[in-house]
Amino acid sequence: MSEAYSVYWPQKRWLAAAVVAGQRLPVLFGGPHASEPSFRRAAVKPGDLLYPVGVRDQVLYVFARMQVADIIAVNGAGQPRLEDYLAGYQGWRFLASMCTTEVVIGEEGTAVCLDRPVPGEILKRLIYRPRRGPRPVKHVSPDGMLMHSLGMQGIYRLAESSEADLRAILTGPAGTPITRPRPGKRQDAPANMDPIF
Repeated sequence: MSEAYSVYWPQKRWLAAAVVAGQRLPVLFGGPHASEPSFRRAAVKPGDLLYPVGVRDQVLYVFARMQVADIIAVNGAGQPRLEDYLAGYQGWRFLASMCTTEVVIGEEGTAVCLDRPVPGEILKRLIYRPRRGPRPVKHVSPDGMLMHSLGMQGIYRLAESSEADLRAILTGPAGTPITRPRPGKRQDAPANMDPIF
């Protein structure tokens, strides 16, 4: 049975995605670090669905969906080189970092869009299914705003109802970007939390 996962894109990554907006998502990259986590370590396998997500002004956005066709280890002894794959996915190089160790080849990718905000009522009921058991998204305010992105960062398995919600948002009509006043100063956020840009 296939699973669905959210894949967090930090602000730098999704801002770079503006150059491929409207194009179908064909590939993702994984590695050993929190900024580019491992799909294999997250137990992603062929047939699973991946939903890149990001945060702006305390609002979660879903950017695309892709079904995994293959996950290929690269840059190790006896493994293909990352550069060989990057040559075939020139427009998507911004998704790979210096430490990339996995290439996730996709199929049936949707177009990348940057105007699909997740409404607060859906964010409040979004459920992840880690190995320890279901959990809601952390740091959501009573009015449905995401106070910190920390609980989103990484690759997380989605509950079926949450996957259905993200699919409906992504395949539905474009949303009006939800805006909020920007925080005054970055140091206003607790030291152990990423501020929301």
